[in-house]
Amino acid sequence: MHKQTLQEAWDASTHVLADSLLVKDWPKDLPWHAVTQQQLKNETHLLPVVLQLDELDGEQRKQMQTLLVMKNQEAVAPAMLLSSDYGADALARQLAPHVMAMLPDESRVLLRFADPQVFMHLLWILPLEELASICEATGQWSVPFMGEWHEMQFNRRPEASWTALDEQRSVALFNAPLINRILAARSHDGPDAYWRDAKDANEWLRVAQSRFELVNADDCVAFAQHALRFGGKFAAHQTIASYLTEARSQPGAYASRTGVMSTRDWNSVVAIS
Repeated sequence: MHKQTLQEAWDASTHVLADSLLVKDWPKDLPWHAVTQQQLKNETHLLPVVLQLDELDGEQRKQMQTLLVMKNQEAVAPAMLLSSDYGADALARQLAPHVMAMLPDESRVLLRFADPQVFMHLLWILPLEELASICEATGQWSVPFMGEWHEMQFNRRPEASWTALDEQRSVALFNAPLINRILAARSHDGPDAYWRDAKDANEWLRVAQSRFELVNADDCVAFAQHALRFGGKFAAHQTIASYLTEARSQPGAYASRTGVMSTRDWNSVVAIS
């Protein structure tokens, strides 16, 4: 991935890919094409949409570029830019199989890959064959991240495949919203640092969920944040261990108990552990 200006990303692109929920307040006259499956016809408000840039008039193009501007490093544009030889309808059909992901038990879940923040996670969660399947009908993608545009060229792609995710990748997919909460409090120099922290956060979330049997989202996030800060040994401290035990029967207790700990309390935990 390398950085682009919005103008460079726009000039290299033929389409906009967006998550319907993220652009619901955009002008209603834009010629969106739905990316959907027959069984999801009542869920179109949750699905991706595609827009072909050469279908826009001059005023619409100006509106679109304004809506894609990111004013600060924390901002994320609500859509991605990509290039494809397909028209909008044909591209929507090519992308449609990927709006659902299959889990190890063969059940299916909605995959919001058109949300730029979700897509950034898919780049480390999905195997290359699955990414190749999503991107098979496209060339370059321009992805908004940390207030800047980043170009992705999918060269030397493996053979595309769209099959059931294994358990490890399925857990990471479900953990993505929690990972976002953890990463929001951390700074990153770029995508590589972001992905490294995301993987570490997911590993500590899995420890919280499997080893300590935490089920509350706040508990899991708090534990992962503490583990990233202090290292895993802190959980062996008597006070922390008691909070973790309590949270098994009283979800939310770990986050609540540790949330009122002072710097002195934490220094004591770290010193002993």
